[in-house]
Parts: sequence; structure tokens; C-alpha cells
Amino acid sequence: MNCSQCASVCAEGSKYCANCGTPLDPQTRYLESLTHSQIQDEIQKKFKDHKLVDIETSQAIAERLYLWAKIFAACVALPVAALLIILGIFGINKYSDLARLIDSSEQQIRTQAGQATMTAEQAQKAADGAKAEAKIAEQNIESVSTKLKAQMDSVNQSFQKIQAFSSRVSGLEKQTSTQIHASTERVDQRVSELDKKIDAATQDIAEQQKKLESTDELVKSLFSKGTTEYFSTTVNAANIVIIPIGKGAIVFMLLKSAPISQTVEMKWRVASQPRSSYQVQNNLLTFYWGESADNLRLKPLEVTYIPDPTSKTPLIKALSVKDKTAFADNRKLMSIP
Repeated sequence: MNCSQCASVCAEGSKYCANCGTPLDPQTRYLESLTHSQIQDEIQKKFKDHKLVDIETSQAIAERLYLWAKIFAACVALPVAALLIILGIFGINKYSDLARLIDSSEQQIRTQAGQATMTAEQAQKAADGAKAEAKIAEQNIESVSTKLKAQMDSVNQSFQKIQAFSSRVSGLEKQTSTQIHASTERVDQRVSELDKKIDAATQDIAEQQKKLESTDELVKSLFSKGTTEYFSTTVNAANIVIIPIGKGAIVFMLLKSAPISQTVEMKWRVASQPRSSYQVQNNLLTFYWGESADNLRLKPLEVTYIPDPTSKTPLIKALSVKDKTAFADNRKLMSIP
């Protein structure tokens, strides 16, 4: 809004111009114009009343000098009469009435002037308040602008941090993808190696199974090739020598093949000798008989065993006794006491 008097820019809703005090509201301008018009009328009336006072005074003087002015009475009688008639029409018959009217007009003028002054002061105060409010609003706007700028700076910094974090996350994703790809390749390679090892182990197991099967067949074959030999104990011979010692006897027996020692089983009648009671050296079997040699000579000995196909040692061919000494081929076994 612009002032119609000084063209200054005024705030919306203001009633008076903050620069020159001119009313901005049309109603206020009308009231001020009306007041100004009334004041002008009262001032004119005041000056007019002063003229009336002068006329009344002149009338009084004329009455006193009536006798002295009879010559001039005829000249001024008619105008004075007309003036008095006019004053009587307005209800002014005396000078006191005229003075009261002047005082009333002055009082009314003072009242209206005071009201106008108060209105102007209020308008000035309103203008000052509007200026203060405008200044406060400007300060608030500056403060809000500063805060908004700070917030925008903070938002920009946060956005930059988010961009940096997004870049880092993108880099980490790429790095993670590369690591996962490399790990997948390593895992695939390890799985391939394990598959090869499993295949090799499977082949080894198959070969071991074949070997076990062949071993089983070998064991079956060995057991199927088990043999039993009988030794006469009545006299010493090339395959058996009995040497009495104390109450018992030492017995040397010469088998036809080198046995697997764990498979040797020796029987006399229905009794079996414990495996720990005899020794096996190549095809020579030696054991101690706990009873008398004569008792041993009553029944033959029976030996069951499985020949050892892996033995490469030459077999002992014959046992003999010379000069109370027992020999296995040419090797001395023991002397007879």
C-alpha cells in the first residue's frame, strides 16, 4: 500500500502513513476532512462573532450618543435595524449570548483538536508499533533465514556424507562380490580336488576290496590245502627223534613242508598240545613231552598244519642220532645225556 500524500510504502492494515501521518483508511480520511471543515467553520464563526461584538458595542455607544447623533440616525438606522433583526433570527439578542456561543465554539474546537491530536498520536504510536513489529519480523525473518541456511548446510553435509557412504557401500559390494566370486572359484576347485581324491579313494577301496577278496580266496585256498601228518613214536626215525630227559622227553619232528606256525596243531590220542608248548623252525617242530618217553611211544602223534607258500628256506631233509647227539642234516640239535 502506498501513501496518497508522500507515496511512501506502508504496511498492509496500517491506518496512518508512518512517514507523514496521512490517514490511509478512506473512512479516517473522511472523518479528518469533516473535522477540518468543522474547525474552519468554527474559526470563521469566531471571527464573525468578533464582528458582532464590535457591532453591539457600537450600538451601545450609539445609544449613549443618540442625542448627539440624531443627525446621523437617519443614515444608519435602517442598516442597524436589519442587523439586529438578523441576530434575533439566530437567537442572539445580547452580547453575553454571543460570548457564550464563542466560548462554546472554542471549547468544541479545542475538544475536536485534542481528539484529532490524540488520534494522530495513536496513529503515530501505531506507526511506531508497526515499525517495531516490522523490525522484529525482519529480525525473525533474518533469524529464520540464518537457521534455514544452517539447516541447508547441515542437509548438504549429510547428503555429502550419504553420497560418500553410498560410494563406500558400492565399493564394499563390489569387493564382496569379487571375494565371493574368488571364494566360489576356490570352493569349486577344492570340490573338484575332493572329487578327484574321492574317486582315487574309491579306486583304492575297490583295489583293497579286490585284495581282500583275493586274500579271502588265498586263505580259503590255504585252508583247503591244509595237511595232516602222522608220526610213529615207537623208534627214532628220519622224521622223528625222541630224547628222554628226566621224567619227560624232547621230541624233534620233521614236517614235509614249512608250516604257517599259527596253523600247527598237534594231537596225541584225543589230547592236543598247547600252541605255546612247541617251536617251529622252518620245517622242524620241537616240543617238550611232560610224561615219560615210554608213555609217548604207546600212540603215534598227529600234526595238522597249512604249508607256508612264501617260505624260501631250504627244507631239512632228515633227522639222525649219532654218538648220543641229535642232528638235523648236519646241524647239531642237542646231546643226549
